[in-house]
Amino acid sequence: MRDQRVAFRDLDYFRHVNNAAYVTWTETLRIEYMIEVVGVPMDAPVGIIMASQRFDYAYPVALGEVVAVGIRCSRLGTKSLDFEYEIYSRTAEKLAARGFNAIVAYDYAAGTSVAIPRAWREAIVAFEPALQA
Repeated sequence: MRDQRVAFRDLDYFRHVNNAAYVTWTETLRIEYMIEVVGVPMDAPVGIIMASQRFDYAYPVALGEVVAVGIRCSRLGTKSLDFEYEIYSRTAEKLAARGFNAIVAYDYAAGTSVAIPRAWREAIVAFEPALQA
């Protein structure tokens, strides 16, 4: 989980956090998860690629609020895995949004999806004990 203060650049015309900021916050956290938990840097030959994304918004976060952004891997498939996110306003003490990504293990040189490497599975399950390898 990461805390951050909402910056002016995160706002839209209606003076609340724009949906693109939520995507950026969760993408940043997902990259950190892959590096720190799984050990896969952004430039790895086998990495991840997004298959789908969804966000549901519950509270309009405003300038200066402090939000906590959380991530967890909720499913490990053969070639894909799911990440879930929660964005919580610490300032308002309210859930602001929930997000979801379906991510695919991807060989960038071959241009094709691949099975999730065993080392990834082991690292994720060690970090997320409720998951099964």
